[in-house]
Amino acid sequence: MFERYRHVLVGIVIGLVIGASATGIIWATSGGSAEVRVVARKLDDGRVEVALQTRHVDPQAQLEGLDGLGWSDRLSPGHRFLPGDATVNRWYASSVLTIGVEEPLPPSVAEIGPFEISGTPTISRPFDSDTLFCVLTHGVQEDFFWFQVYSALLDAQRWNDISLRAEMHESGVEQAQGIRQCVEDGAAAIATTLAEPDVLLPALQEATEAGVRVVTFNSGADRATDVGSIAHVSLDEAAVGRTAAEQFNQRNVDGDILCIIHEPSNTGLEQRCDSLESAYDAGAVIRVRVSDAEDSVAAIAAQATETVGAAIALNANTAYEMAEALSAERPEIVLAAVSADFPTPLAMLYSGRLSFVLWAHALEQGYLTTTALLYGHGTPFPAQSGLFQEATLISIQPTVITQESIQALFDPDNTVRSTLPAWVDALDRAIQEELRHSGE
Repeated sequence: MFERYRHVLVGIVIGLVIGASATGIIWATSGGSAEVRVVARKLDDGRVEVALQTRHVDPQAQLEGLDGLGWSDRLSPGHRFLPGDATVNRWYASSVLTIGVEEPLPPSVAEIGPFEISGTPTISRPFDSDTLFCVLTHGVQEDFFWFQVYSALLDAQRWNDISLRAEMHESGVEQAQGIRQCVEDGAAAIATTLAEPDVLLPALQEATEAGVRVVTFNSGADRATDVGSIAHVSLDEAAVGRTAAEQFNQRNVDGDILCIIHEPSNTGLEQRCDSLESAYDAGAVIRVRVSDAEDSVAAIAAQATETVGAAIALNANTAYEMAEALSAERPEIVLAAVSADFPTPLAMLYSGRLSFVLWAHALEQGYLTTTALLYGHGTPFPAQSGLFQEATLISIQPTVITQESIQALFDPDNTVRSTLPAWVDALDRAIQEELRHSGE
């Protein structure tokens, strides 16, 4: 029959007294990898017909409180009728049935490094190319940061040969609806950003209750445990603020700092400004919210009072608006950005319009999120299982990029020129355009 089955001969021995036959069903005990039961029905002519049913038992599903597969179709032996005038207390036997009883595959033993390993954590929750995994993010398509994240997701999908549904939503309500749809469609695990954790919480609780594993990434690290996440991948938002303060102090910034927020409900952006405020003591940190402004450039310029000594944009799109608002009128203000965009922010850094960039590692977030998604699916310890009560935090530190960093790329001895010539050429063209724009 099938390669995964061992074949056994099962003689259906019907131990029936006439009174028991009239009840119609007799249950068998379960054992091994299948349950069996004998079913019976009384016919109009007084005979009793018997048949056999089997059901596969999934130990992992039982462990998680889920139902296994349903009962098979009734298997009818050739001789399956007990006559209506059968002798009381006499045992009758049907003809023999051959059935396949599924037997678990023995875990394969593989050698890796110095070890021989039998099985991995995903043995208990296997997957194949048809298993659905979902990744849902906030954001807008115009933000190149997310283009890089989704590029990494596509790579990871191909490398791991998985079915990966990736969706972007501009509101938390839509994102919650996307989570619910993934659960309805049978997703094995879901990864989501937590820009609006309170909005997503009910949907994520429903996912967990349905047995879908949840991991989170990007914004909302401090709320990951609250929503039942197994692991959270993100840039260390507090480190972003602290590092920015250190860089401003090194440049002898004195006065207030504008912290420019481009998404109104993103908790991660608030954390960046909060940390900057805690670490910087030469002035106040003024939050400028441009997401709702009809003219972001004007909104930023309006906040650039005489007390302002620096400004930091929390993504590349806002950095362009910040530079347009402040570079010409207030060239003494030190400008910085949190970005993972290429090549314009790096060209602005080269020209001096930006003093430093804190690299946000978009590609890394995409790759590590897919790894966390597979880990969340495979781990034998789901969230709040009794062993682990908190989400595992996978924290990425921001990298400081300066003008000197960009200049070093054009050193004749730098290997980047030979390994990524198109990349360097694109950066060079962006620098030339930036220098023309700035009038140098």
